[in-house]
Parts: sequence; C-alpha cells; structure tokens
Amino acid sequence: MVLCRKYFYLLIFVLLHFSLIGQSPGIPATDYEGNIYNSVIIGNQTWLTENLKSLHYCDGTEIPDVVSYNNDENLANIYGRLYTWDAAMNGSTDVSSRGACPCGWHVPSDKEWKELENFLGGANITGGKMKEIGTTHWKTPNTGADNSSGLSFLPGGEYDAHYNPNKFSLINEYAVLWTSTEVNSLKARERYLAYNDAKSSIYDWYKTMKYSVRCIMDTATAAIDNNRESIPNSFSLKQNYPNPFNPNTLITYHLPIADEVNISVYNALGNKVCELYNGKQTAGTHTIVFSANDLPSGFYYYKLKSDNNYTVKRSLLLK
Repeated sequence: MVLCRKYFYLLIFVLLHFSLIGQSPGIPATDYEGNIYNSVIIGNQTWLTENLKSLHYCDGTEIPDVVSYNNDENLANIYGRLYTWDAAMNGSTDVSSRGACPCGWHVPSDKEWKELENFLGGANITGGKMKEIGTTHWKTPNTGADNSSGLSFLPGGEYDAHYNPNKFSLINEYAVLWTSTEVNSLKARERYLAYNDAKSSIYDWYKTMKYSVRCIMDTATAAIDNNRESIPNSFSLKQNYPNPFNPNTLITYHLPIADEVNISVYNALGNKVCELYNGKQTAGTHTIVFSANDLPSGFYYYKLKSDNNYTVKRSLLLK
C-alpha cells in the first residue's frame, strides 16, 4: 500500500508539473525497429519528445541516405539520426506525408511549426522553451533554455552533403530539423535552435543536407482534455462514465460503418497497461467495460483507434 501511495504521489507531481505549463504527457510511439518514443501534448498538437532514429519506414522499407553523427551509434541513441529531406519525406512532396515517422505520425509542416511556436509565445522565445536545460548536451550558454514545453530538443548537428568536402558539424551547438514544406525542387524549409539564442529560426536550404527529424501525431486535434473530446470522422465517442474511474468505467462509442477497433490503456508514464479490445466491430453503438481493479491509483489514458483515426481520454483512478 505504501508503494501504491508513492506511485500515486509521483503521478500527481507529473500531472501538476505539466498542468502549470499547459502541457500533458502523451502516449508513446513505436517505430518499425521497436524504438519507443515518448510524446507531449501541446495545445492541439502531440509531438514526440525525441528525435527520430529509425532505419526503416513504417512499412519496413529501408530508409536511404540516413546516418548517425560521425557514424557513431552511441550518438544516434542520444541525438537521433540525420536524414536528407527526400529520405525524411519518403520521396513525397505532400506536407502531410508520414515520411520516415512511425505509423500514425508525420513530419511536421511549416504551418504546424508555426502553430507550436505561437502556442508557446512566439518564435523569439520558443527556442528556449523547446531546448533541454543545462549544458550536458548543449554548448554553453544554452541561452534561454528552460524546456517548459517538455520537447527536450537536443543539438544533433548536421551532415553537409551539399558542399565539398562533405562533413559532420554543429553537434552540441544547433538542433536542425526538417519540416515537410518544400520551397522548390532543390530546397526545403528547416527549423533550427541555437546554443546562443532563445529563438526558433527558419531557414530554406538544400534537400541533400542531412538533418534531424521530430514527428507530430497525425490527428492534431487528439488533445487530452477532461472537459472536451476529440471526435474523428470514423466514429463518435461519448464521455466515459464515470470519470474518474470508480474503478470501473463504461466507454461508449458509435461506428457509422463496420471497422477495425483497438482500445488500449496507458499509465501517466506512457506505458501500456492493458488492451481492452482489438478486432472488427459492426456498425452501431458499442460499450466496453474497463475494470481497473488490478491497477494502482493514479492517472491513466485510454486510446480508442479506428483505422487511421483515434481519440485519447484521460481519467484519474482513485481507490
């Protein structure tokens, strides 16, 4: 019982921390190789909190032109890998393309970056709110860094494949990230954060450069909020009842057509604790009973996914 209480207080601390800055922890993503990435919900967007390090696209196809900094796998585990724009986009020029991101996620567009920057107070200060604090990975002085966004951006540098000689540079100094926005046949838009600046900056540069990739969830409206719900086109979801869990709750939703449905539950740390349903369901209204008798008190999320659409709910379980 003491351990359960300690766990509960830890979850409450995490919740209060994110509530103070307006963000919430999101559900994790998993790439083809099994790498697990944490995420954070910021306004109406959900972003990964780590740079992509996948060597394969979502369908298992190998990603070309991808490297780790200095070809060092240890650095890839910290900073992620570096991708050309074409590799990051999987050959597409569609701004909503998944590209190299895990299934259910995509490379953020310039418009989505602007939405993030505006939510965090504007581009002039957003860089500081995005950067990991301290100088363990960032070069001194790491200007303005407070990581209040929870995004924990790291300075993974770049690989210059445009100018000769090709070379790695800027690690510990710059986080350089591709957007999905194409400028012309040779260039695309990037975002970068600097060790000596609190800004989030824009630059249009050659697609052959190799930069970091940070992914955003496909459904930007899948924000976790106790007072509203995200309703994708493929189904409608009624508020689970009761909320908080009691410790049982009824999850009721309506499918306009027969569909594949998956309902899974995650704890506040992003770990999947159980799967409530996974399979084909007929059109109509369905109710799933979630019994939380075996779970300790704390915050939990359940994700209801129907084909490529999903919604996420948060609830507090008290015993």
